[in-house]
Amino acid sequence: MIYRLRVPRPPLSHFIENLWFYSGLDPDHSKEKLLPNAAVELIIDLTDWPKKLYEARDLRQPKSYRRCWISGMHRRFIVIGTDKGSSMMGAHFRTGGAAPFLGFPLTELTGNVVELDAIWRRDILALRERLLEAATIDAKFDLLEAFLFERARNRLEVDRTVGAALNALRRWPVLSLRQLASDLGTSQKGMIASFQRRVGVGPKFVGRLFRFQTALAAASAPDRDWAHVALDCGYYDQPHLIHEFQEFAGVTPAVYARTRSEFPDYIPVD
Repeated sequence: MIYRLRVPRPPLSHFIENLWFYSGLDPDHSKEKLLPNAAVELIIDLTDWPKKLYEARDLRQPKSYRRCWISGMHRRFIVIGTDKGSSMMGAHFRTGGAAPFLGFPLTELTGNVVELDAIWRRDILALRERLLEAATIDAKFDLLEAFLFERARNRLEVDRTVGAALNALRRWPVLSLRQLASDLGTSQKGMIASFQRRVGVGPKFVGRLFRFQTALAAASAPDRDWAHVALDCGYYDQPHLIHEFQEFAGVTPAVYARTRSEFPDYIPVD
């Protein structure tokens, strides 16, 4: 399998964490859970067969996606197919980073996966054709980076209120929203509205996701103590940690640590 990342040049790097590419996928399982990670993901399929998104409560009812799609913020895990031989590329947006490229409130994507030709119509399909024709991975990255810059060139301005709030929540995800809004010189209602529009969910939920992601990282430590992990990550106690894992990942922290893949946000299903 070939796997490559590129950090885009500024100003795109303020909104996009990385561009990614892989080919020759060779999994030992047919499905995997993708855990919520406070990000929006753009996916361009470079193979011709449909890819599957499963209903988490009934894995017999998949929905198919073709060519290009975008995955909004999710409130719990989703289950995706892992097809041998797949090749894809895309963009992993920073939390709150996708809004300038889409031009509508991110709440419209929350909990959804939407085929991109419904948003960008022929432009995204034309890009896919150029990506298929590009001779090298770097050339593909160049095309995708140029396309994204063109989509948002007049809107690449950071929302300072949302950006400052996100930085505060990354430092410590358990904050009083009233105090946070006051520190930022805005109202709590106004801050939440900006979050909904720019991020897709409110600041309280983003804080929960940041805390969960910190706990996922801690779960990889060989000498972890779950009670200490809970307190270090900002949970009230170990039962609170377990509850959040069950809600977001559908498993306990111990099961996650035993079954996680090399990528922290993914758990093989079978």
